[in-house]
Amino acid sequence: MAGARLFAGAADAPRARRATDVLAVVLGAIGLLFLSLAESPLPAIFRPVNRVIAALPDLLTGLWQVAVGLLVWWALALLVAALVRGRLSVARDLALSAALAGGLSYGVAQAVHAGWPPGSEWHLYGPPAWYPAVQLAVPAAAVITAAPHLTRPARRLGRWLIAGAALGVVALAATSILGATAGIVAAVISAGVIHLVFGSSAGRPSLDGVRQALAELGVATSALGEAERQEAGVFTVEALDAEGAPIVVRVYGRDAYDTALVSTLWRAVWLRQPGAQLRLSRLAQVEHEALLTLLASQAGIATDEVVTAGATADDDALLVVRRSGTPLSDGAEGVGAGLLAEGWRVVGRLHAAGVRHGQVDARHLVVTPEGLGLVGFRGGTVAPTAGQRRTDQAQYLVTTTLLAGREEAIDAALDALGPDGLTKVLPYLQPPALTGPQRDGVDDAGLDLDDLREQAAARAGTEAPELEQLRRISFASLSQILLPLLAAFALFTVASGIDFEELADTVRDARWWLVAIGLVVAQLPRLSQAVSTLGASPVDLPLGPVYALQLATSYIAIAIPTAAARIAINVRFFQRHGVTPTAAVTVGAIDGIGGFVTQAFLLGSLLLLTSASLDLDLERAPDSAFSLLGIVVALGLGAIAAVAAVRPWRQAVFGLVGRLAREAGSAIRSLRSSRKLAMLFGGNLASEVLFAFALGAFARALGTPVGLGELLVINISVGLLAGIIPIPGGVGVVEGGLAFGLVNAGMTEEAALAAVLLYRISVFYLPPVWGYPAFRWLQSNGHL
Repeated sequence: MAGARLFAGAADAPRARRATDVLAVVLGAIGLLFLSLAESPLPAIFRPVNRVIAALPDLLTGLWQVAVGLLVWWALALLVAALVRGRLSVARDLALSAALAGGLSYGVAQAVHAGWPPGSEWHLYGPPAWYPAVQLAVPAAAVITAAPHLTRPARRLGRWLIAGAALGVVALAATSILGATAGIVAAVISAGVIHLVFGSSAGRPSLDGVRQALAELGVATSALGEAERQEAGVFTVEALDAEGAPIVVRVYGRDAYDTALVSTLWRAVWLRQPGAQLRLSRLAQVEHEALLTLLASQAGIATDEVVTAGATADDDALLVVRRSGTPLSDGAEGVGAGLLAEGWRVVGRLHAAGVRHGQVDARHLVVTPEGLGLVGFRGGTVAPTAGQRRTDQAQYLVTTTLLAGREEAIDAALDALGPDGLTKVLPYLQPPALTGPQRDGVDDAGLDLDDLREQAAARAGTEAPELEQLRRISFASLSQILLPLLAAFALFTVASGIDFEELADTVRDARWWLVAIGLVVAQLPRLSQAVSTLGASPVDLPLGPVYALQLATSYIAIAIPTAAARIAINVRFFQRHGVTPTAAVTVGAIDGIGGFVTQAFLLGSLLLLTSASLDLDLERAPDSAFSLLGIVVALGLGAIAAVAAVRPWRQAVFGLVGRLAREAGSAIRSLRSSRKLAMLFGGNLASEVLFAFALGAFARALGTPVGLGELLVINISVGLLAGIIPIPGGVGVVEGGLAFGLVNAGMTEEAALAAVLLYRISVFYLPPVWGYPAFRWLQSNGHL
């Protein structure tokens, strides 16, 4: 790279541990686990690809060898350059990450294949195939570790060399596609570990760097200093320009933005916090914030004056603003009716201009000589929806309540919005609609949002929404006694004929580290199920509480194993988020239909396109279950006939069905969004794959690897069967079907039963352990 810099910063540049490194290690470990579980036997989908690569002309062999060799030489060149230029800490990092990648690859190879090929068969450029591709993992780890310290062209060159080497090792039959992918993942994990141990440069730009960046943008400064209050991922600097006037500089650097991206993803996806807008470009974030600030200023709102915005040669994005005024959080004594009314006018003018702020709290409301204003449009949007506008209004109502008290805040809201307008805001008076500082303020002040909502509704001359209480069902009821007995009998029939001594020997010989992995993987489908629920919901919801809802539902399924209880908790949750009871029931129906469609598509595809076969029978299901199913069907048909024969009943039912269909329409219409459909079907697909991976881990732990396709066929077909048998949780039916399928896949009866019992413990009986705390958390945080 003649004529260009190799290293981006000074040798003594500050180091920081980045949130993206944590994410790389965690996600990399999960990915390596799944790759290792799927590697043997190799999924059928990859075999045609391997055959195509193997059929490439021999003339390209030299090209593939060069591609692999270039990555190795580039890693060595980086190590030598670090030593020659006195960057000993970087050289140390490269050497340690390469060694760690080699050790990690060896450990995975031992676990999957009991080691690598014999030493005499070690070849960098050809077969036998290794898993994972250590010849790719070692140099790639060094290159990835060096990346934060390198200039942009050097980083890009490293990425291309890794991609070329990955293709080369597959083409040379030195590894499989999964082996090459696992090698890169092992490199990412190793680099992330080294970055977490020693840090990387630079999580935050230096003040000298900011001064030089401002000079590039034509802004001269006489003084610079770090702002006392910093936001995650953006470096805020308070400065004086050439004339001594105060300015504020917001810097989005490369490493700082990585942290901001993870933080934003957490707030936007997990908590769906206001102000959590995700933009994948630093410059786009700066341009967006500058644009909304200018639009607010044009609407006559007192806000920051944009001095300039742009990017530097080092790819840092800067926004420079001139700020005047004092945030309400810094001195809010004496907040009177006039100031409260002015705030409502500010919010109204902002919305009339087609802008939503997203963080209308005391930190972003400022008192200026021109009046009350708003600053910091990082989380704003243009063309806001009605819900986004009402979220702004709900935030301001909470802010004024914390500053001036309930009576004064409600009076100001009534004067500004009127009774109807205030009533429309009330469904958004809930914790997920508030910013982080507001939630802290609500907790510190002991403010009950339910009481505030009821008091505001009373002042508006209406009633607060009635939230249906979760009905408690007596544990001493007859159904709660008979159903577990029926399930226990069904499970007993599954175990008949099993040699329990051989079963005990099988369990003792299990590979317990794989059992531990299976237990962990089995907990992940609750998260993907939460994603599918988000796709079925007509309103945007935070992922965190929805995930907690899935855990709580697992507890309810054990404590109160009835459909009514599960429906009640779902209705209660969605009502808390402004969804009508009918729409809440529709959400569950849509999610269930999406799951059924996904299962049917997967099962049909596997049966048609692979060698898997559906060879299950129903003989293991207890006769009592089918008798109960017949009774239920007969009662249902009798009820339909009675309603059809009596005209008043028929009219009442048709009217009710019509009203419910209209109310459910909004939930169904939300599926027009491609994002919602992707979440609905993608979440259900991920759940099926994760369940199959968990079952496969337990089967492998007991000595029999089963292919992913076979596991999916077994799991899905048994799940569909259990869905039509009215036994809580499918106890007995599921165990019998899964054991039967695993035996057909090559396991002994004892090993199959042991694997199934471990699987059912992990996916059905273990989640309620943390489902109860999740249920209590939902209650204490106003979600139930």
